[in-house]
Amino acid sequence: MKLDFNWTKDDQYHQYCINCLNESVKRVFKNGRSFYYCSNCKQTLERSIAIDPGIIWWEAKDGEYWHESGGVFIRNLQGKFLFFERLLYPFALTVPAGHVDTGEKPLEATRRETFEEVGLSAEDQDFHLIGTEDIVGDSCSRGADAHRWHAYLLQLKDNVDLQVTEADEGEKPVWLTLDQALTKDIVFPVEFIINKYHRQLIS
Repeated sequence: MKLDFNWTKDDQYHQYCINCLNESVKRVFKNGRSFYYCSNCKQTLERSIAIDPGIIWWEAKDGEYWHESGGVFIRNLQGKFLFFERLLYPFALTVPAGHVDTGEKPLEATRRETFEEVGLSAEDQDFHLIGTEDIVGDSCSRGADAHRWHAYLLQLKDNVDLQVTEADEGEKPVWLTLDQALTKDIVFPVEFIINKYHRQLIS
């Protein structure tokens, strides 16, 4: 997504329809999933364009809209990883992940998202950075199609049955091997990280 339209540059939150680019959208729910209804073009769409000073974002030289994100692959004692189904676009399996807030470091954001999404509290030293990648084609509900992704590994020390705690963002947690996950419909950045860092994630 390129920010090649007349958006308001005042360091305030603004949300635009991804279809007609009018600032006239509101979040609605269909079958538990989040969508965005535009009162101008009367479309209900999976995404909007949110310009949010509360998260780290930037406009590249070519106009591309970028976000910064962190995510964690939580591995249990059996060598399986926690995934859950997203209720926000893209609607597919994911790992705990989210945007980096303004003033946060990627590790802080990932630790926060881990607690918010699956209720797991862990120390900084428990998160091991696997890699940082600029991923083009990683589309999110806030309108960006490019993300700088920081991927971490968190090895559980005990057997725990984690649940999705943010009911409006995800559901149906499942433990899978990485090979099993690759046979499922998973979000693009998670698939990218698995394919590039498979060895580091299982070692």
